[in-house]
This record gives sequence, C-alpha cells and structure tokens, in this order.
Amino acid sequence: MRKRSFGQLLFPLILAVTACGDTNKPDPARTLQIGNFAEPGTLDPNKLDGAWEGRIADALFMGLTTNLANGDIAPGMATSWTTSPDGLTWTFKLRDAQWSDGTPVSAADFVAGMQRLMTSVPASSSVSVYFFIENAEAVRSGKMPADALGIRALDPKTVEFKLNRPAPYLPRLLSWANAAPAPRHIIASYGEAWIKPEHMVGNGPYLLKEWKAGDFVHLVKNPKFYDAAFVCLNDLYFYPTKDVIAAERAVRSGSLDINFDFSGSRLAEINKNMPGYAHVTQGQRTSYITFNMRRTEFKDLRVRQALSMALDRDFIALQVLADGSEPAYSLVPKGIKSYAGGTVTLASKGQSQDARVAKAKALLEAAGYGPNKPLVLTFAHRNSGEVPKIAPVLQANWQSIAPWVKITLQGNDNAIHYASLQRGDYQFADASWGTITSDAIEHLEIIRTGGGSNDGTFSDPVYDKLLDKAARTADIKKREEAFLEAEARALDQLGITPVIFDSMRQLVNPRVTGYQVNGTGDNPFRLMCTKEAQAAK
Repeated sequence: MRKRSFGQLLFPLILAVTACGDTNKPDPARTLQIGNFAEPGTLDPNKLDGAWEGRIADALFMGLTTNLANGDIAPGMATSWTTSPDGLTWTFKLRDAQWSDGTPVSAADFVAGMQRLMTSVPASSSVSVYFFIENAEAVRSGKMPADALGIRALDPKTVEFKLNRPAPYLPRLLSWANAAPAPRHIIASYGEAWIKPEHMVGNGPYLLKEWKAGDFVHLVKNPKFYDAAFVCLNDLYFYPTKDVIAAERAVRSGSLDINFDFSGSRLAEINKNMPGYAHVTQGQRTSYITFNMRRTEFKDLRVRQALSMALDRDFIALQVLADGSEPAYSLVPKGIKSYAGGTVTLASKGQSQDARVAKAKALLEAAGYGPNKPLVLTFAHRNSGEVPKIAPVLQANWQSIAPWVKITLQGNDNAIHYASLQRGDYQFADASWGTITSDAIEHLEIIRTGGGSNDGTFSDPVYDKLLDKAARTADIKKREEAFLEAEARALDQLGITPVIFDSMRQLVNPRVTGYQVNGTGDNPFRLMCTKEAQAAK
C-alpha cells in the first residue's frame, strides 16, 4: 500500500475536524495540529529515544517533575523533594493522582518505570544518563537483578533514590519521559501491547486516542489528570513532517498550527510572509559523526582524525544552514550554565580548509591508504530536517581529500537510522544529542565505555577515568575543570566528532497561546491554548 503524502492526509483530516453539525468532532478552537518531525518508533516512555517521541509521551505521562513553558522545572507527580547533605539520597513525596482508568498512581509505579528503563531490550539510548543511580549500570548489564536498582517505594506516596555520585540535575532528568511511571496493572495484562490505544492508560494531561502509523497520532484530554481543569486543549494531532518545506506551507495555510522545525534558509522569507510565526534560539544540541569502532578502518585514530579534519564546519553552519546553528569544534554546546562550553576545542580549529584537507590526506597515507588501497566507506544519515542538505556537503568534504577516498551516502528515516546505529549495523553515521539534563556530563557520556548511547563502542580507559573523576566531584568549580579535562581527551581520541551546534527552530501560529521559546526545547502542551478558546471563556 502506498503511503499518503503529508498534503493528502491533512486536507481530509482538517475537513473532518472542522465539520459542522457533528458534536463528536473536535472543537477547532481547542485543537492543535502539530508537525512533529518524524514517525515515532514507540510511545512506551521507558523505551523511547527521540525528541519527537518524547514530545508525545510528555503529554501522555508525567514524571515526578515536569516542565514549565520557559524550560524551568516544577513539581509534577511529586509535590516536594528533599536531598541528603552528601547529595546521594533524594526523597520525593507524591500527590494524589490517578491513572486514566482511575487506578491510583503509586510510588511503586515509579520504581517499575525505572526498572523497565534499565532492563528493556533494546534499550533507550538515554539509559546511560541514569547510571549515577545506585547499581543502575550493573542492572543494565545483567550483573544484578532489577530490584537491586537504587530506587524504592518507602510507602505508596514516597519514592527514594540512592545515587552513587552527586547528580544536582536529577529533578530535570526526572521530567523526561524515560523516567515516567509504569502502569503495572496494564502491563501485566497486555505485555508489550499495552501501548496500543485500546489498552494504554496514562497519568498525563492527554490520552492516546488513535495512532495511524505514518499518518498521525491523536491525543485527547485526560479527564482523570490531576490538573485537568486547567488544561485548555482537548485534542492534539501529531504528524511526521520530515519535509520541512511542505510543513511550512501547511503552517502558512493553517493546516498545521505548529511545526518543530523549518529550513533556516527560509527564515527571511518566513518573517516577511508570516510575521510572528518563526521562533529561533540556540539549543543545547550537538550534531556529530559516530565511527563504528568494530571496523578495522576506525580502530586507527589517524582515519578518524582525517575524516574529522576534512569537515568544513564553518561553511556548513554559516552558509549551507544559515539558521542560527554554529560550527562545533567541541562536544559540549554553549548555554549550559554549569559549564564553559567551547573552552576546549579540536586542534584543527582556526586552520584553513586547504590546510586541514592536506593534513587529512597525509594522515590517511600514513595509515596505508592511497591509489592502491582506496578508502571506501558508506556514510549513513537521517532523511529528516536539514540533514539531507548537509550530507552531500560532508561527502564532498571527504572526497576532496583525494580521488581514492570514495564515500557513498545512505539515508533512512529516523527510526530506521537509529535502530541501525544501536545494532552496530553501520560504518560511520550522523547522529545528534539534545540535552535532557542541561549538564555537561550528558554530552560527554555519549562515548563512555558501555554507555547506552555509545553506538560505535568506543572505549578509552583514560577518558572513562577522567569522566568518573568529574562526575564524583561535588565542588562546582572543580567539577567544571574536571569535565574540561575529560572533554579535551575526548576531542583528542575522537570516538565521535562534532559537526554543528544546532539551532532550535519552530513555526507557531500566533493563535497559539502559552507557547514560549526556550533553550531546552520543552514545550508542554498542557499549558497551551488558543486565542479563540480564551475569548470564548
């Protein structure tokens, strides 16, 4: 069966939504049509990976903490929390709340959610971010049982976390969908099928009404949500919108209210024709290239150095994209309050492109490559957002090294691409990481030995020791200095190499209220409304 195009889908759906005389149809004043970048691979909160999946799951589930429109953290299912003097024990007190079927949300549900996160196969790539929880890494590796994880229910309304090192960013991390509670009674009844619309229950402001793969995900307001009286919108429709130009046209026509991306090269035209729609800010996201260390080529540091050195990051960020993105010569993006991002950089920063390409050629020749032994590789990339625009430039950069460097491009949808990376079924590939914790450790954990997001299986004991030292340092200034030392080592060894620090771009119809641009990308729909709905009050 041929999939319908984005345009083919929206027109009949909007007609259905706005049809007159049918009281069962959504109220347009309390409905948002949302362009959501890509098709979700799953909506199971303890298993999902991408921001496009988390965006939906955040509306279906609520963790111990939650996000405000400005990106700050606020109480969610927890009303308050306390921390021990050494920062290793956190205790959260729960509010009275229900799952959407009326079952009380309990502390044991949060324990179950975290245990599922640590034991699911395949794992979420975010799993290693939680390894500061006592025994988390041992549970993940199968060396200890799930119930050894350092989180327990002291009583039905109290959750306790035991940590193996200080983690001042824990409240922010617990707002992410991966840390959502698990409806144990539903999972026990339906197993993996619990996420189907006919089975799923949630504790968030919305319920999963319908999921038509490749077309849309439809959520409806959850009347059992503890704060339902203050949730304005009744219906949310999410569409995979990898074609940003088509999505822009849909926003302009009114078929979409929000799209979580647009082509940066279109910014001036959008501001001219759609004033007030475009929102741009520097996000805490790094796009990078991961090398599959299972392959002989990439076990040689000189090959990794050469491919990194040949990249014209300035041209990609400032001319190809020209959307507020910045060239990335370090791993940790700027804008993280507890870290001086950009202080340590790749050694090639500041060199001319010609000088870098010449050095790259010399490195590959020293590694044994040349006319009689060409370097032939396939670069895997996402077919979403601006990546298809960047990939040919990367290919040209690498092939400019010498005629015997031959790079083939292989594009796939996000879900397929990241699944291939997790299986190790790639040579080298593009990827990106956006902040969950707003802490430097998150970006540096990407190449930690055994880390859940370390797709290339890079391993450097020296780096691991530096990262562990930084993670265990309680003093804020010394912690930053230790992380800087670890990042310098990472840039020297190149388990991954940074390309750009992405800007965050959204198109939002001015009819939408309660939306606020922020550097974390957290935009809770429970706080949004429309001007029409507000006027009708």
